[in-house]
Amino acid sequence: MRKLFFICFFSLFSAFGLFSCGLHEILDASTSETKMVKALQEALFLGSQTAALTLGDSSCKSKDCVTGYLGNKLVEIALPPKVKEVVDAVKSVPGVNSIVEKYADSIRIALNRGAEKAAPGSVNVFKDAIFGMSFSDAKGILQGNDTAATSYLKVNTYDGLQIAFGPIIEEPLNSLGINDYWKLLASSYNSYVKMVGGTALPADLSDYLAKYATGKALDGLFKMVGIQETKLRQDPLGAVKDAGDLISDATGGLLTDVFGKAKDGSL
Repeated sequence: MRKLFFICFFSLFSAFGLFSCGLHEILDASTSETKMVKALQEALFLGSQTAALTLGDSSCKSKDCVTGYLGNKLVEIALPPKVKEVVDAVKSVPGVNSIVEKYADSIRIALNRGAEKAAPGSVNVFKDAIFGMSFSDAKGILQGNDTAATSYLKVNTYDGLQIAFGPIIEEPLNSLGINDYWKLLASSYNSYVKMVGGTALPADLSDYLAKYATGKALDGLFKMVGIQETKLRQDPLGAVKDAGDLISDATGGLLTDVFGKAKDGSL
């Protein structure tokens, strides 16, 4: 009986030891996965926040800006081709060219200033999408191309950002009262188009421009987010150093290790 007791006790102890070892490995793996996702989330949030707030900075007054939309060659919003075509045609009329040129420039400035005002609002939208990602999402992003995270954000935030940006971008357009001038121009042009054929102009220019500018503003936003992500992937240690206190050294080290493993396929 005593022999049987020791055999049972030893078997139970051995089983518990094996189970404990297996559980320890499982817990270690789970902890590593959690840390990996957390590090990636912090880095992506930093990158998207940097892009959004940089585009929201309207302090640059020069022609070659590196912040905001206006003057930033990477993202500046130009007049829609159809509107520019009409403006250019009217500008050729003696006596009104300077007025129309000023009118067109006011619209261009309003489009970009509206986008700058809207951009910071994307920070919380990005934050929800980033910190809501699963381990599977994170792994797919790490193993993806240089803008895999940007693509993930675009899929998960575009519709919400489009709704949020529209009214903000339309505000400066409405304050210009651009429809007061446009309706007469559009009415005359559309009468002409009916006779000769062609594409009619929208009667409500403010609404048309707001929708157009919203699309362009989001294109610019995701372009800048993509640039931040590419920098992070190519030089994670440099990106972490640039972040300063916004990312801890521990997170920075983990991030460097994680992106290194993703590059060599050992993740």
